Amino acid sequence: MEIHKRNLKCLVLLIIILSSVVFAGQNDILTITHFSKTLQREKTFQVYIPPDAQPGERFPVLFVLHGAYGGYTDWVSRTSIEDLADHYRMILVFPDGDEFGWYVDSPIERDSQYETYIAKELVAEIDLLFPTVAEKEGRGIMGLSMGGHGALLLTEKHPDVFGSASSLSGILKITNHPDKWHIAGRLGDFKKNRKLWEQNSVWEQAERFKAANVQLLFDCGSSDTITGAIFDSRQLHTRLLSLGIPHIWREMPGTHSWKYWDIHLEEHLNFHQSAMVNVTPNLGKWREHYFKRLAEFFKENARICIHPPSEPTVCLLGSSSMEKFPVELLKGFRVFNRGISADTLGIGPRGISHRLESSVFDMRPNFVFIMNGRNDLGDRYRTGKPSIARMIEEYKKIVLTIRDRLPETKLIIVTCPPVRDHYAHLATSTRSFNMQLINMAKTLNIPVLDLYKALVDNDGFLRPEYSLDGLHLSRAGYEVMARMMRSFLTESNFAMQSTR
Repeated sequence: MEIHKRNLKCLVLLIIILSSVVFAGQNDILTITHFSKTLQREKTFQVYIPPDAQPGERFPVLFVLHGAYGGYTDWVSRTSIEDLADHYRMILVFPDGDEFGWYVDSPIERDSQYETYIAKELVAEIDLLFPTVAEKEGRGIMGLSMGGHGALLLTEKHPDVFGSASSLSGILKITNHPDKWHIAGRLGDFKKNRKLWEQNSVWEQAERFKAANVQLLFDCGSSDTITGAIFDSRQLHTRLLSLGIPHIWREMPGTHSWKYWDIHLEEHLNFHQSAMVNVTPNLGKWREHYFKRLAEFFKENARICIHPPSEPTVCLLGSSSMEKFPVELLKGFRVFNRGISADTLGIGPRGISHRLESSVFDMRPNFVFIMNGRNDLGDRYRTGKPSIARMIEEYKKIVLTIRDRLPETKLIIVTCPPVRDHYAHLATSTRSFNMQLINMAKTLNIPVLDLYKALVDNDGFLRPEYSLDGLHLSRAGYEVMARMMRSFLTESNFAMQSTR
C-alpha cells in the first residue's frame, strides 16, 4: 500500500486508513511518502505491521537501516524479512538514509541531516502514525554495512531513544576509510576534519555505551576483508572489552553479501524481540516464555564476553526437562542452562536450530549436552507431523552445525527419558525415536548418554520414583542424570587437562 502524506487533512485520513489496516488484521508493507522538515524535501519509507493486530495494542518498533548504494526497499526486496517478521510482534520501519548519508548530520550538505532525521523526526513520525510503545524500552535499531554503522552510532548518540542496537557487517570505524564511499562528501576532507570524523565514528564514540544502558550485538563475516568491515568489527570488540562494556560479538563464515545478511537476519530479529519482550503485546504464553528465556541468554552472553568463566563450561540444550535441571548437581563446572520449556528441534519457526547462536555459540562451551524431541513427538501424536525420520534429520543438522562450528567442544547426545501416567501415549514413539537417535549418533561417532535405559521400568514406562508428573523428572531422576553426565565430564575433562 502506497500512501502520500501532504497536509493535515490527509494526515487524518492516513491515520484512519492505517487504523483500518492494523485492526483488520491484514499483513502488508506500507510505503509512505512525507515531507521532512529536517531534510527539506520529500522522503519515503516502508512500514511492516504485525498480523492480527487488535484495537488497543501498542507495539515495539524496530528500525531497519540499509547500506551504501542502497535504499529503503532493499531489506524487503532482497531478504526474507517480510516472511520472518510474521513470527514476531514488532512494527518494522525501513527508512531511506540516502545512498551515502551515513546516518550523520552533515555540516556540508544541508539536505543530508540523517542523524536528526532518523533519531528524532522519523521516530516522532512513527509514534504519531502508529500504535507504538513510544519509549526506549520499545525501540530497537539494526542495519547492515553503512546501516550497521548508523544503528550503533545513533544509539551511542541517542541512548534515550533506542534500547537495543545491532549491526551486520558494519563499517564501524569510518576513520579507517578516509577515501571510501563518499564519506568525505558528508564530513569533509579527513585530514582537515578529523575531529568531526571521530565524532561520527562508532569506534571513537564507543565510551558513550558505558552509560547508555543499551543491549548490543554486532557480527561480521570472517571473509569480509575487501570492505574492511571485519577489521572494524574486531577493533570495536577489542575496544568494548577494554572499556568493560557488555556486548555480543560474532565472527562467522561469510562475506559482505546479501546471502550472509539473509542467513543471519533471524538472529537479529530474535535479539531485538527478546530485548523488547516485556513491552510486546499478545505473544502468547509459549512465545513469551521463549523470548524471555532468549533475553536471559543474550544478557548472560554479553556479560561473559567481558568476564569469561575460569572453570570448565557446560551447556545444557533442550526443552523443559533441561530447563528444570538443577545446575547445582554439576558443581565444579560453569553450567549454562539453555533449556526452554516446550521448545522443539526447530522444524517450525521456533526451536533449537533457530537459536544456536545465542544458546550455544556465543559462550563457546567446553561441553554440550543436548536432549530434545519430546515436544516434536507430542506434535506428531496430535497432528501426525513431523515424522520421526524428519525429527532425526533436524537433530542431525543441529549436531553437525555444533560440531562444525565448535570442533573443540565435546558434544553428548542424551536420549529422551521414558514417560508414564498422563503421558503414557508417548511411550512407544519415545522408544522408537531414541533407537533411531542412537543409530544416528553412532554413524556420526557422537557419544550417547542413554538416560532412557537408566530410568525405564520393566513395563516400558518411567519408574515411579523418577517421575515428577509423568513427563518431567523428580529430583531422584535428575540425580541419576547428573551422575551419568559427570562420568562424561570427568573423563573428558581429565583428557583435556592432560593435553594442555
